[in-house]
Amino acid sequence: MDGIKVSVIIYVKNTADYVEKCIRSVRNQTLQEIEILIIDGGSTDGTLDIIERMRREDERIRVFHGPASVGAQFNLGLREARGQYIGVCEADDYILPEMYERQYRIASENRLDVVRAGYFQIFSLYEKEYRFKLKSCYQDEMTEKVVISHHDTFFLEQGVNGFWNGIYRRQFLLDHHIWMNETKGAAYQDISFSFLTQMYAERIWFMNEAFYCYRIDNPNASVNSLHGVELHRKEYDELKRRLKDSNQWEEYKHLFFSWELISYRWFLGELPGGLKVSNAVKIYQYLNTQREEESYEEIKVMETVRKLAEVLPISESEFAETILSETEKGKELLEYVENSLKYDKTIILFGVGHMGNIVKEFLELCGKQVLLTDNGRLQQENGVMGKNVYRPEELAVKFPYGKYIIANISHGAEMKEQLLGLGIPEGNILICDNEEFFLRKIFVKAGSWVEE
Repeated sequence: MDGIKVSVIIYVKNTADYVEKCIRSVRNQTLQEIEILIIDGGSTDGTLDIIERMRREDERIRVFHGPASVGAQFNLGLREARGQYIGVCEADDYILPEMYERQYRIASENRLDVVRAGYFQIFSLYEKEYRFKLKSCYQDEMTEKVVISHHDTFFLEQGVNGFWNGIYRRQFLLDHHIWMNETKGAAYQDISFSFLTQMYAERIWFMNEAFYCYRIDNPNASVNSLHGVELHRKEYDELKRRLKDSNQWEEYKHLFFSWELISYRWFLGELPGGLKVSNAVKIYQYLNTQREEESYEEIKVMETVRKLAEVLPISESEFAETILSETEKGKELLEYVENSLKYDKTIILFGVGHMGNIVKEFLELCGKQVLLTDNGRLQQENGVMGKNVYRPEELAVKFPYGKYIIANISHGAEMKEQLLGLGIPEGNILICDNEEFFLRKIFVKAGSWVEE
């Protein structure tokens, strides 16, 4: 097919439960000038039968076979691609119909290297799909316009925030030799790819809208690998080698170190509690050796992880305690949900914004009566989400020993102080200020907390 605008790479291995929905979402794009490159890594569960049936239905689908390595599968797709831009849809995810048409129009009109949009974290409960949006860039003033890098670090400072929620100019990738590392398995090969695209891209666009639907309830997802420390280390070692070989290490080493710290902190947050301490020690031993060899300067590390960089030279125990404390935002809430939520019929939810809406939906799914409170006068006068919104002072009088959940990403500590000042016991106050933790560790398991 001539005039291909976007080549969509789908790498698969044993994803029979999801792959048809994934492929159909790509086939149903409003942009017709696409090709769909499906690269199988040795499926044995019926995935190939589904792919073959769909290939016969659509001539835009081409099927290839490669090793069981996401990196190798992606690279095979990139070598075979003929489109102006490259998109990726992972086999257990799907995309909304206008994604590539909207992104391609912006990319082609503005001669962009990279376009990124927001994305949805999705999961299913009781045959209903829940979908919650995350932004591609949290600096609103940098969205919906061409961002020219001037070889600064803005794009890299966004961190790893998904690479499948956008498109990449194919010639840009080839000119800069941006490929994935071909390590075995399916975990973390996107780190180097994301770092290098964000390092080299000169013209970027962040969209406010979201199109990509990223599944967080697949029990076989690669992010659930317990060997994450070793897999991260291999990936970052390869990236470091690439930067050193191209004489770019000194310029980018502190951003590289920042990404390492962010990655390991995220990985620890995903682990079961019993594995956190031993893995924190492994991470310390590796990173401290790197710190000594590469002479990292803490002041040059990204602010979001600078505290981790500062405690690394102090001691193993100090680093482990700090990184573990940063992964446990929401731990008290999780323990409450697991052990005590079933005993409380009424919950008072303090905060009626984005986070409050999510928590309210969860609590009502669990069969709880939810009373809303907020400091906003407009919310108090008009109500929110079809419910009355009370003043905190009013509910503190009526429910001095009620269970209060603060749902606010930025001001949870101040709101807690307010409730303490109104006489609410500290043990009755919980804070929910980490959306990803709440969705991945609590909401997705709501079925476990629903009373029979």
